[in-house]
Amino acid sequence: MSVSKTSLRISSRNIHLDDGTLAAGVVTCAPGEPLKLELGSSAAADIALPDSAHIALGRFDPHVHFRETAIPTPEEVEEHGPEGADYDNLVANIKSANALYSIRSGCLSALKGGVCAVGAMGNTPWGPVGPYRHSRIQKHYTEQALFPIVLWPRMEPGAAAIPGHEGKDFGSTFGGSGLTGQVRRDMFELWRGQAVSYHNDQARPNESLAEFKNRIQPDEVLLHHEYFNGDTVLACQSETMALAKEAGLSSLLARHIPTGPALQQILDARKEMPYALPAEIGLDYVYWCRERLLTQKRETALINYRRPAHPSREDQLSLIEITRDAIRSGDTAIFFGTDHAPHAPAAKKFKDGLPGAPGTRNIEHSLQFYGELVYRYGYTQHDIDRLAAINPAKHMAQFFEFPYEVGTLADGAMANLAIFDPETPYEVDEQALAAQLEDPHYHSAMKGEKGLRGKSLFTVANGRVWDVSGTPTPLN
Repeated sequence: MSVSKTSLRISSRNIHLDDGTLAAGVVTCAPGEPLKLELGSSAAADIALPDSAHIALGRFDPHVHFRETAIPTPEEVEEHGPEGADYDNLVANIKSANALYSIRSGCLSALKGGVCAVGAMGNTPWGPVGPYRHSRIQKHYTEQALFPIVLWPRMEPGAAAIPGHEGKDFGSTFGGSGLTGQVRRDMFELWRGQAVSYHNDQARPNESLAEFKNRIQPDEVLLHHEYFNGDTVLACQSETMALAKEAGLSSLLARHIPTGPALQQILDARKEMPYALPAEIGLDYVYWCRERLLTQKRETALINYRRPAHPSREDQLSLIEITRDAIRSGDTAIFFGTDHAPHAPAAKKFKDGLPGAPGTRNIEHSLQFYGELVYRYGYTQHDIDRLAAINPAKHMAQFFEFPYEVGTLADGAMANLAIFDPETPYEVDEQALAAQLEDPHYHSAMKGEKGLRGKSLFTVANGRVWDVSGTPTPLN
């Protein structure tokens, strides 16, 4: 589709309103301008959607890894760290990471999934540690992005907090610093009175992954998932909530919750902890469980691992049920996150019988994960709107200044829309996605999956209308 007008009118019979009802009407979108909503209008439109298509609030994903970072000058490294770094080696590492994945590829993947704003993690070679580096790298992300990106500050020992932001603690996982004990406690103390989030998993205290493998000798497909089981998540969440209480935090967000018991632990703690406890549900865990891994082709299953690991079927079902009940009870502090984590295929390969880099690409398949909940587990489209758009947008808006109100599909709000056909059958085409997303290393854990539903048609990000039915293309 090719449209040259700056202001585009799109008509639909299925516009998702904030109260959960559907309405017919026209939306008008122009880059940088607020949304215009004409309910009940039958006036002519530039794009007349088929009766099967829906217009929903654009999705906000608060948890992605886009890998790219800014290249600092020698003077910046000398003044702002990392202390003792060899400048040439640091720059070489940054360029190597930037060559494997880019902010642009990440944005294209998000748009493909109906996502129009994200929160990006800072586990990069030169991360957003401390006020200066955070500001510098946030500026780089803003300049390179196709839509708003909130860059989460990375917490490290001795690094000053950023008042009014949400620090990201990597101390519990090998995706970050691997910090424990007093060092992590001191790091939390620096964020007293502020908000923090964390990866809610940790290694077993008395047994390494290699030792576990030698003792249990599980199938390699299940090795990672059986070692990092639900108990490791519960232990990490309990430890971290205690640290947050000691440090006097204002809020503690558990990232990418993988099981029903882990979510219930957070919900129960809200009654006794003196700080806010928002909850981010790992979107891919509503689809993947250990039992389902065994139905995949082996070569695909062997790349399908992440931290936290995939849940058991029992823990997955309880996660789906508790999440549904929470959102229907009016919980405004529960939402989805994908933990979109692109790694090159070589980084995912097992070495010496042990897994490599945890994480998978998945933001481009957000719509298909939502479809799993709607068609298999009885979620409504309004449940999805609240978990994928309204609630995460309101959470992110606490730490980032968007140009207009977010988290509402209303006249005058920020023009963020996800336009899709929920019924269309879908299959993963890795070759096509590699080209469309400008991601030459693209591979998907969803390859070969049958029965997927949902096709993204258009994504609107701050008034810019993107045709995402093929290669994401701006229309205005």
